[in-house]
Formats: sequence, C-alpha cells, structure tokens
Amino acid sequence: MNRGFEYIPLFAICVLTFTVIGCATHTIQHDHDVEAFYSAWLNQSFEEFLEKHPDPKHSIPIGQGNYRHTYVYDIESQAEIGINLLAALGDTDTGHDDYYHIYVFVNSDGVIYKMDYRRKTERW
Repeated sequence: MNRGFEYIPLFAICVLTFTVIGCATHTIQHDHDVEAFYSAWLNQSFEEFLEKHPDPKHSIPIGQGNYRHTYVYDIESQAEIGINLLAALGDTDTGHDDYYHIYVFVNSDGVIYKMDYRRKTERW
C-alpha cells in the first residue's frame, strides 16, 4: 500500500478541527463586537441613539412607559460564506444567513436602561 495515503484521514481530521475552531473564534469575535457596541450606549439618551441608528425594525411598548426597540444587523460568518459558496457551485440547494437582533430597552424618560442581543440563523 502506498504510504502517502495513510496520512489522508489524519490530514482531513486536522482540517476539520481547524475549521471548527476558526468558526467558533469568528463567532466569539462577533459577539464581543456587539457587546462593545451596545455597552457604550447604556444609560444614554435614546434620541442620540436614534440619530446614529434611525431605523428600528420593531418598537413595542412593554409597560409603564417603557419600550423595546429591535434592530437587525446582518453579519457574514465563515459558515455563511462556505454554505453560500457551495450553493453557488450547485453542491447544495440551501443557503445560510446569519444576523443579530439587538434589543434596546428605553424607560419613560427616554434613557436606554438595558440592551441585549440574540444571534439568529436563517436557512433558505
């Protein structure tokens, strides 16, 4: 047997491991970026926030004069890039879209008192 082929499974396992670690690291970096974005706005005026980010997707009253505003930000993750490339090449018939929902909670005085986020994935 050709000794060169003995290392193919080991090589494939290494490539798969590095891919998974790279995707996880990329996701963690996105999460840190979102947290850094919203931590700067806590206890700030929502009017100032609206000047920089004018288009919330949903605004709903949550009681006692407080509101929750939802912003949606599309991100491009490594998994999304890979799956969309395979879809473009015809290897798969599904696509992948990653995005963040950022929730901005505003009290009756118009001050941001809490922000939160959820990472979501949509398959098409």
